[in-house]
Amino acid sequence: MSRLTPWRSVALALGGVLLAAALIYWLGWWQQAAVQVVLWQRDLYHALTAAITAIDRAPGLATWSVLLGVSFGYGVFHAAGPGHGKVVLSTYLASQGGAWRRAIALSALASLLQGLMAIALVAVLVFGLGWLTREAMASVDQAELASFVMVALVGLWLCWRSLRRLWRWHAAPRAAAGHAHDHDHAHDRSHEHIHDHGAGCGCGHDHHVSPQRAQAWGTAALTVLSIGIRPCSGAVLLLGASALLDQFGKGVVAVLAMSLGTALTVSSLALASVLAREWTQRRLAPLSGRRPWGAWVGFAGGAVILALGLSLSLAQWQQGPAPGAPFLGAPGAASGSPLLPGAHSAS
Repeated sequence: MSRLTPWRSVALALGGVLLAAALIYWLGWWQQAAVQVVLWQRDLYHALTAAITAIDRAPGLATWSVLLGVSFGYGVFHAAGPGHGKVVLSTYLASQGGAWRRAIALSALASLLQGLMAIALVAVLVFGLGWLTREAMASVDQAELASFVMVALVGLWLCWRSLRRLWRWHAAPRAAAGHAHDHDHAHDRSHEHIHDHGAGCGCGHDHHVSPQRAQAWGTAALTVLSIGIRPCSGAVLLLGASALLDQFGKGVVAVLAMSLGTALTVSSLALASVLAREWTQRRLAPLSGRRPWGAWVGFAGGAVILALGLSLSLAQWQQGPAPGAPFLGAPGAASGSPLLPGAHSAS
């Protein structure tokens, strides 16, 4: 039996994944799983408010353990539900490349930033400006729109960068084609050497941070910011409940535990993207010197991120601002409890 060609092996794997995804969607398993995750989030949110109340009444090791455990679980299932952050990060890593350490670092930073944004939002708007929690929730929509716009900008930049790489490859003198192989793949920023670098390692590489590497980290930082600038709605409501019970500090600790749970789920998806890219690179290695496949994959990933950012921005813009106070300016006089028990479903 003849061996599969690199293209056939990749095409079969991709076709299998698409077929499985279509089957899951057609059988309704995806919808059932999404609904179940939302129901688990609801139950965990109720358990969070109960844990905050229990700590207020009887602080101790048992109540702290329950609060941190439930917060961590909420973060895990919150990240498993619908959301654009994990899609953006997974697409970025799958199309642009990156080591597994980088995938974990970016996932952890994005998750932590979401938690810190929720803490800052409640601290400034609720404590600093005296807004109600439900009024502060309206500003989450503003932050969400900013996040979508930044996602579109990240996608646009990735497309432009890939197009420049393609233009340089096509503009290169044909005399260079007689070289053993094209260098487009060999100097990919995701490439890692198996030896340790040092001043006297003799490998011939420059150990200073190159402009290309700094640019790559700048793009990664912008990607993390586009995801993390949107605070978790559940975290905002939990902090509002904590503030109402005069337990804001404990709520902050719970939100940080929630961020760890979110980071666990997002990191798993990010690592899967990195492993999928590495498997594809190994299969296509014999063909890597003929065409700038890395640039084409990078362009496709950037186009996906750009389309996602534009569609989400347009949908959010058409939806209009949520009821409540605007992000800037004094909040209007509103009555009622600062907690909205049903609003956690927005997360």
